[in-house]
Amino acid sequence: MTSIAALARGGEAMALGVNDAFPCAMFVHAKSPEDIEPHHLLQQRTVVLVDSVVNSGKKVANFVQHVCSLHATIRIVVLAGVVQAQSVSEGSLAQTLAHHANFSLVALCLSDNRFTGRGTTDTGNRLFNTTHLP
Repeated sequence: MTSIAALARGGEAMALGVNDAFPCAMFVHAKSPEDIEPHHLLQQRTVVLVDSVVNSGKKVANFVQHVCSLHATIRIVVLAGVVQAQSVSEGSLAQTLAHHANFSLVALCLSDNRFTGRGTTDTGNRLFNTTHLP
């Protein structure tokens, strides 16, 4: 069995598409790693963490570490629309890739460009319709 976790706020649209392909999977919204609770991984073999953009990889690495602390043997697949190239060559995401045998990263695009948003932005609110999220 599989759990699909939409990492807020950008991962929901893609995660819903993944859920269409795996309709029997459990769907979880996760703003922080702690939003993934033990019962979300109970009797699961794979968790798919979905985010639209991975910049530094720190957020994804925190999610992977949290999931591993709850279920040490679960297969973790991170699916992202865009991954910043430096995040997979150095830093916390590169270390996570190197240290977890059951961890895979799937990116639709690898980019040398880097943009780190802070908080909510007008563009982000329009893209993800998240003006009312806490």
